[in-house]
Amino acid sequence: MQEVAIVIRSFVVLVFLAFQFLQTAPPAPQLSEAERLKELAGRRQEVQKRIGDRGVLVLFSTEPRVYTNDVDYPYRQENNLYYLTGIKQAGVTLVMVPGAKTAREYLFAPPRDPRLETWYGKMMSVDELKARSGVQTVIDSKYLGNFLATIAPRAAEVLPEKPVPNPDEKQRSAWREEFQSVIDAARGDKLDLYLLIPFEKDSREYRKEQAFASALGSTAAGITVRNAAPIFGELRLRKSEWEIKLLKQAVDITSEAFHRVYSMATPGVHEYEVQAEFEYTFRRRNADNWGYPCIVGGGENATTLHYITNQERLADSSLLLMDCASEYDHYSADITRTIPVNGKFNPRQADIYRIVYDAQEASIKAVRTGNVVSRRTDPKIVPTSVHGRSVDVIKEGLLRLGLITSKDNEEYRIWFMHGTSHWLGMNVHDVGDYSTPLAPGMVLTVEPGIYIRPDALDVLPSTPEMEKFKQAVRPAFEKYKGIGVRIEDDVLVTSGDPINLSGGIPRKLEDVEAAMARLRKGEVRSASK
Repeated sequence: MQEVAIVIRSFVVLVFLAFQFLQTAPPAPQLSEAERLKELAGRRQEVQKRIGDRGVLVLFSTEPRVYTNDVDYPYRQENNLYYLTGIKQAGVTLVMVPGAKTAREYLFAPPRDPRLETWYGKMMSVDELKARSGVQTVIDSKYLGNFLATIAPRAAEVLPEKPVPNPDEKQRSAWREEFQSVIDAARGDKLDLYLLIPFEKDSREYRKEQAFASALGSTAAGITVRNAAPIFGELRLRKSEWEIKLLKQAVDITSEAFHRVYSMATPGVHEYEVQAEFEYTFRRRNADNWGYPCIVGGGENATTLHYITNQERLADSSLLLMDCASEYDHYSADITRTIPVNGKFNPRQADIYRIVYDAQEASIKAVRTGNVVSRRTDPKIVPTSVHGRSVDVIKEGLLRLGLITSKDNEEYRIWFMHGTSHWLGMNVHDVGDYSTPLAPGMVLTVEPGIYIRPDALDVLPSTPEMEKFKQAVRPAFEKYKGIGVRIEDDVLVTSGDPINLSGGIPRKLEDVEAAMARLRKGEVRSASK
């Protein structure tokens, strides 16, 4: 009977929530096509400036990824190609040649094929590709090899797309005339070819680019391969007004999901039901997908940073850590809340929660122009950095609770082992140099946490120094073990005070308890304001 009552209460509250949010949820951002195309054109111009007249940029679309046998994962376009074109279709390549006489942007795409469209849906026509991207020269993708061989004839033998036999000589002659300065640069061994080449040796995403770069390195093609990733890391780090609107929409969709979960994540509910509520809301609000696999960890599971099993039943006295966010038009939110399943933090949970909250507050205040993020891996944590402020507060709190013996060493990392912040945008861990001082338009997460893993002391080395530490903190550890807390928000850097884009989701302890009480009574209107 108790389980039936839980189900009925949850259903009633969700009906209230659905009605409320359907009435009040703001619409998706509406921007004109002219604005969108101007945004894309401006990005391409900035890239061309950085490439220079002796450079060529080649961006390949993402290869479809196999889930199993003949079933693919849902297709998601390569971020930087989408950043410059807005095109989600597979099989597309963007080539930019700033030193060309007239046309400097080219899209290579497969022509429409009725046989493929019968199985997989409509492909974009030439006119649709032009209208969507703003790039006005669209060429059949089978000619990509001929195009690149014209620019750098000595590279023809190692091109990823081989030139077709018997090419259109009239077209090739026109290309030679158009790209004469670039061809001359290749002949003089001065051509720069920009590809997306990750730093790791075996990339899961850019294997085609790595193979191409490696093949070019074994020839005398007159080409210097350069990594285009730093160009996009610089450009994508500071968000335009357009991008901020898309991020706000991803945050808003996620905010609705959290309000729904505050009402339904009651004792007896399973972690997977909470995950389903998030993902249902994302799809209902037309999000592309989640920005990363949803983390829903109750009780001890909250002490695992990337826990994604999401199968356990929520216990009455436990905490629930939820790190879930939507992606909207290739831009991802990244938000975490930790709530008491029964609606009230007990004293031990409150002790840990207040430390994490105070640390986050201190770090958010440090998100100001001129400051730096700093990272867990930095050789020296800057005290005034975003991460440094969280570390200071967490050290103070852990020492007060007896979970560390000193603030002057690295003991705190047993309980707070990750960085406080990362860039946010088209990737949930977005591109950008972390040594760059904060500037208006940057968006980053602020996410301190404390995780008292039940086996934390058991897995520490058995050195005399560590045994002394274990003995000193054992009483506090036994009191707090199994508690995991993280609070994460998405913060926009401005010329003044930072803006917490996800601040509408209750996070202060008293506000969390009050919101959960209202939502579980069906008082949705006041809770969602």
